[in-house]
Amino acid sequence: MKRGLFLATFILTHIGFIFLQIHKHTQFIKQSYRKQKNEHLRDKLQHEQEERMYMLYALQDKPEIKKYAHNKLQMTYIHLDQIKKITDDNQ
Repeated sequence: MKRGLFLATFILTHIGFIFLQIHKHTQFIKQSYRKQKNEHLRDKLQHEQEERMYMLYALQDKPEIKKYAHNKLQMTYIHLDQIKKITDDNQ
């Protein structure tokens, strides 16, 4: 009787350990997929950040700003003799 109870407990314990090992392995695989997904997202965001920094530097380029103002906005250069001083009559 005691030997049968010991044998059943021994077998059930080992089956439980096998299920725990399988559970641990599936959790490890889930974490590795999650890590891989996060690394991919990080790389994508870094690439997007680099593109935006490039766009920012391109928008701050003074010759490009002058060319855009001249071509698209039809702005022209002004001379000092075209500037008039406006006085405030209230003073």
